[in-house]
Amino acid sequence: MDKELKSLFRLLDDDSEQSASMAMASILERDKDGHLDDVLRKLQEANDTRLRRRVHQLQSIMTLRRRRKVLAQSLESRKLSLLDGLIEMHMLWYDNDSIEAVRKEWSDFMEDSKSFRPSNLDRLAYFMRKKGFACPSKDDVEADFYCLGTVLEEFAAADFILCAVAKLAASAWGLELKITQLSGDFVLVDSTGHALHPANDWKIVEYPAKTMREWDAQTILKLAASMLFVCAISTDSFRYVHTIGSCLAKTCGAEGIESLPYPYNGKELVRS
Repeated sequence: MDKELKSLFRLLDDDSEQSASMAMASILERDKDGHLDDVLRKLQEANDTRLRRRVHQLQSIMTLRRRRKVLAQSLESRKLSLLDGLIEMHMLWYDNDSIEAVRKEWSDFMEDSKSFRPSNLDRLAYFMRKKGFACPSKDDVEADFYCLGTVLEEFAAADFILCAVAKLAASAWGLELKITQLSGDFVLVDSTGHALHPANDWKIVEYPAKTMREWDAQTILKLAASMLFVCAISTDSFRYVHTIGSCLAKTCGAEGIESLPYPYNGKELVRS
C-alpha cells in the first residue's frame, strides 16, 4: 500500500466528517478489482466505533457499485434472465433488502399458482385477477410499480411489469407468451394470436398486428431501470439518481452520468 493510500485510511477516524468524507471519496476512486477488500476487512474489526462505521459504509458503497457494474454488463451482454433481472431492479431501489427475501416472495407466488395451473390464457387471466394484480393509472409513476418485491406484496404494477410476472408464471406451466404492445398498452400474446391485456382487467382480446415487436427480457429490464430513474428524478432523490443513472449509463458504454447537472454529477460527496 502506498503512502498516500495509508494516509487516506488514517483519515477515516478523523474528528471532521468533511475530512473523512473526502478521504472515503478518494479511497473509492482507487478501488479496483477488490484489491482494498483485505484492508477493509481488517479495519472493520477495529475498536474505534467511528472507524468501524465508516469502513462499513465504504464496504456497502463498494458492494453496490460492483453490483451495478455487473448488472449493467449483464444487461448489455443480454445474459440476464427476466426473473433475475426483475430481482436486480428491485435491489437497485431497495438496496437494503435481501435477494433471498425477494426470491422467497417469488417462490410463494409460484406456489400459489399450483391451485390455478395457468397453462392457457383463460387460466392465467383468472389466476392474476384472483391474486388481485392490477395496473394503476398511467399518470401514477411510483418506484413500487417497478420493483418485484413490492409488486408481489401490493399487487399493483405498471402493465409491462405485470406482463413480465404473468409471462414467467405461465412459462412454468408450459405456456410460452410474448410481450408486445397493443394500442399503447403492453399485452401478452400466445401462439394463436390472442392477447392478455393486464390494463383492461386481464381481458383476452385478438391481436390484429401481422408484425409484432417482441419486448425481450433485456428491453423490459432497461425500461424498468429507466422508469426507476424517472422516479428518482421526480422525487429529487440524489442517491438514486446517481445509483440508477450510473447503471443506465454503463449499459450505453458510458462510465458515468457527468452530463447531468450539479449536484447529480458532482464529485464533492461520497456516492453510493
